[in-house]
Amino acid sequence: MEMTKEDAVSPVVGVMLMLVVTIIIAAVVSGFAGGLASGTKAAPSASIETKIAIGQDDGMGGTTTRMTFEMLSGDSIPTKDLQIVTYFTNSTGYVYKTSHTASSPLFAPYGTATVTRLPFLNDMSKTGGSGYGAAHFGNFTWTTGDIMTTGNTRSTADFLGLPWTAGVYPAPDTIDDADFKPGAVVDVKMLHILSGKYIYDKEVVVV
Repeated sequence: MEMTKEDAVSPVVGVMLMLVVTIIIAAVVSGFAGGLASGTKAAPSASIETKIAIGQDDGMGGTTTRMTFEMLSGDSIPTKDLQIVTYFTNSTGYVYKTSHTASSPLFAPYGTATVTRLPFLNDMSKTGGSGYGAAHFGNFTWTTGDIMTTGNTRSTADFLGLPWTAGVYPAPDTIDDADFKPGAVVDVKMLHILSGKYIYDKEVVVV
């Protein structure tokens, strides 16, 4: 009696198992990626204007150097969610770099016991009368029309990491790096920490 051979079914089963495993892995990867995407915060959108001005009226008959950040339009942003990074390179190639967040040190803009975290909210009436501390960077929500400021020369120097010398009245405070003058360029970046995206990145010309 002639014996006949039948093809085994094991190769077919093996291929089907491989397909099933591949589909399961693809589903897991897709789900994981979807979870990552849904967990990422969207960066706020805002139109921001930054100015660095030398020789500004200090309101007391003198002049000062001041840096301001104005939100022209866009989403309200809690400043605790922001990091401001600055770079200034002088003619020797030395780079002054600073980084400011809600946990940065406090500075004394006027050489007194009054301290603030830079840049502070220019109009403290917008803090609801809850005190000077509410205007510290990191303690308020930045909204359209709000201006954040470094206040005066020494605070601007501190904010940018520049050396400065206190003036003896009536002489004003001065920034010691001679390259920091009108026409100088400061690279200013503003990072939205939760999304990891920059909402502002420009070269600001000192005026």
